[in-house]
Amino acid sequence: MTISDETRNLPLPQPRRPREHAGGSSITQADRLLVRIRELRYLSDRVLDDHVVGPHGQNLTVAEARARAELLDGLIELEQVRGSLRHRRVNRLTRVLTLLTVTVVDLPIMLWLASSVFNVDWAAPLGLPLLISVVISVLATGGAATALHHLGHNQRQHKNHRRQLEWRKLSTGAKLSLLTVGLLVGLMGVVMFVRVSTEGLLSGMNGLALLMAVLVALVMVVSATLVFWTAFRDGSLEQDDLRHYSECVRPHLAAKREYEDQAYELGCQYDLLRCRVEREDVLGAPAE
Repeated sequence: MTISDETRNLPLPQPRRPREHAGGSSITQADRLLVRIRELRYLSDRVLDDHVVGPHGQNLTVAEARARAELLDGLIELEQVRGSLRHRRVNRLTRVLTLLTVTVVDLPIMLWLASSVFNVDWAAPLGLPLLISVVISVLATGGAATALHHLGHNQRQHKNHRRQLEWRKLSTGAKLSLLTVGLLVGLMGVVMFVRVSTEGLLSGMNGLALLMAVLVALVMVVSATLVFWTAFRDGSLEQDDLRHYSECVRPHLAAKREYEDQAYELGCQYDLLRCRVEREDVLGAPAE
C-alpha cells in the first residue's frame, strides 16, 4: 500500500465549530444584562424627578422636597445646639397618659353627670336614658378633648425657645384662643363642682360634699389642661413640615436604592460573564 493510499484511509478532520456560534449564547446574555443595567440606572436617575405634594400643597420634585427637608433639619439642629427647647417632642408615655386620663377619668365622670341629669335607674339601667347619657358623655368628653388638642396644637407657633407663651407678644386671635381654652376648662370644673356638691348636700354631709366637689372639679380641670399643654408642647411647625417632607421622600428614596442595588447585582453578573467569555477566547475552547 502506498503512502497516498494510507493517507486516503485516515479519518477526515472534523470541522471546528465557529467561535461566533460557540460564544453566541453568552454574548446574548451579556447584552441583555447590560441593557437591564442601563434601564435600572435610568430609573434610578429619574426617581428624583418624580413629583410630590408639599405640606402646604406645593407641587415639588423629590429632589426639591429632599433639599427642603435637609434645610429644615439643619435649622432645627442648629436651634437645639443653641439651647432651644421649642422643637422638642412630647414622649410617647405622656401622650398615652393623656389619652388614658381622658378615657379613664373624664369619660366616667361625664357619664355619671349625664346619668344623673337624665335620671338613669341603675337598678335597671338598660333603656333610653342610659343610651342618651352615654351619647352625651362621649360627645362632651371627645368634643372637649378634641377642641383643647386643636387649640393647643395651633398655639405652638407662639411659644418661645423655653416652650412657654409670652402673653405680651401674642396676637389678638391667639389671646382669644387662650381665653376660649380657659373658659372651656373653667366651665368643665364649675359644672362638676355644682353637680357633686348638689348631690352631696342632698345626702346631708355638707363638708364632705364640698370637699368631694372641689376634688372632682380639680381633676377635670387638670385633665383638660393636660390635653391642651400636651398638644402645645409637642414639637413645632417646622417639625411638622420636616415630617411631611420625610414621609413624601422616603418611599422614593427606597425605590432609588432598590434600583441601584439591582443594577449593582446585575453589574457583578455581567462582569463575571464577560470574564468567562474573554477566558474562553484566550483558551480557544468552546463555551460550555
